Amino acid sequence: MRQNNGQRDSNAVQTAPAAGVQLEYFLCNHDELPSRLDKDVIRIGSSRKNDICIPGEGIQPHHCTLRRDRGQWVLEVQEGSRVWINDRRVKGTVQLPPQSIIFLGELMGPGIRLIENGQKGGEAFLSMTLRDMRAARSNLMAAAARAAAEKPYQRKVVSRWFHRLDQKYRKRLRNAAVAMTVLVIFGGAFFYHQQERINRLHGLAEDIFYQMKDIELQISRAEKIIEATGDSSLIEENKRLWTQFERLEKQYDAYLRELGFGDESMPEDERIILRMARMFGECELNAPKDFVQQVKAYINKWRTTPRYRKAITRALESGYVSFIAKTMLKHHLPPQFMYLAMQESDFDPFRCGPRTRYGIAKGMWQFIPTTAVYFGLKLGPLVEVRRPDPKDERHDVRKSTRAAAKYLKFLYTTEAQASGLLVMASYNWGETKVRRLINKLPENPRERNFWKLMKKYKLPRETRDYVFYIFSAAVIGENPRLFGFDLDNPLQGVLQKEEVGP
Repeated sequence: MRQNNGQRDSNAVQTAPAAGVQLEYFLCNHDELPSRLDKDVIRIGSSRKNDICIPGEGIQPHHCTLRRDRGQWVLEVQEGSRVWINDRRVKGTVQLPPQSIIFLGELMGPGIRLIENGQKGGEAFLSMTLRDMRAARSNLMAAAARAAAEKPYQRKVVSRWFHRLDQKYRKRLRNAAVAMTVLVIFGGAFFYHQQERINRLHGLAEDIFYQMKDIELQISRAEKIIEATGDSSLIEENKRLWTQFERLEKQYDAYLRELGFGDESMPEDERIILRMARMFGECELNAPKDFVQQVKAYINKWRTTPRYRKAITRALESGYVSFIAKTMLKHHLPPQFMYLAMQESDFDPFRCGPRTRYGIAKGMWQFIPTTAVYFGLKLGPLVEVRRPDPKDERHDVRKSTRAAAKYLKFLYTTEAQASGLLVMASYNWGETKVRRLINKLPENPRERNFWKLMKKYKLPRETRDYVFYIFSAAVIGENPRLFGFDLDNPLQGVLQKEEVGP
């Protein structure tokens, strides 16, 4: 995923009109809706004859009317229309309290809020409401569990009291029990409805994420065509796709905020882990339950050895970090792929691997001979000898890094379907087992991702370790001191320069 993070179905649209009343919309498509109106009477409904036309299930052609009466707004609900003010259903004519949201058709359905001069926007309203509902639902479930545990004792107590009370008090007790049952039923239905709403938002966010992945693939494939043929007609199309991608990215972030995902209630180390998953092209909303704990286990493994500190220090002192990061960004890849070179060679450009049936891997990126040649590197006369070769371009940091970026980009657009974690797995095993397993998965980012691969197949231990070591190293690099390393983020200075520009 790109480092910098549209149409927002659920967030408020805010403008600052010079006069009249400003309008905010929630959980509806607001593209064609007015942002303000200079009227004292505002008709709302699904018909285009209204001042505000919001089609939707349960919304009548003329659903309700807002009327200014002596400086106050009054809501007139049409007979048969379902309208809520905040969480209270209303009928007839009612005065609209300040800062209130009007929901149409159903509770937490399409919403409208009027903003008078001097009032502030309320885009945090839904996020706060959903969080409160989740907390209340958790409390309700805990209370139900306690009640179930106490049920045998409660049955005895109730039975004893029924026998002791006279008819008058028995009747009162029964009435109270009926009332309590009704409250529990309606309360449970309300929380069930809100959970369904959260699930719906989760699904919408997931759909948007994989739309972004599809666009990334289109852009990457177009770039390959442009590079191979020089066809500049695709450049404008790519610009349009980038604009669409950025709009969807903002919309996806808005959904995450509404769901309360990754907010301050989540520990910082877990937030970094899930954010890194997204950087490498995996949907953080779908991360397996044990993924975070697995990453933490590999972080602990890095703590037991001086290897991390030594490798990062070598890369910084040699100037490798800046060049690798900028090369990856140039190919629209996460600069955190720098840590793949750390796993391969500890940033040692003269590293030589063991002899294999594919030849001897050499250099910082540990290219085997066939892959090196395919991506434009020249081999030296010592290709069959396990020692550094001054004439072998695999030992040239700049040339081999450019070749590595091309190889990673190639994997992104073919087998890996824009999944950075699948790219790592493919890089480790090349043309052998892992890439064959990946090719058995359906060819779309929703089905071809690291989560699906782990669920469907048992990865070789070497490849699993390889991916998790690189990923956990990237997580540590975001905030080394948080994880017990006396270092600063090695990429921070590079990324800041990229944002500011030359």
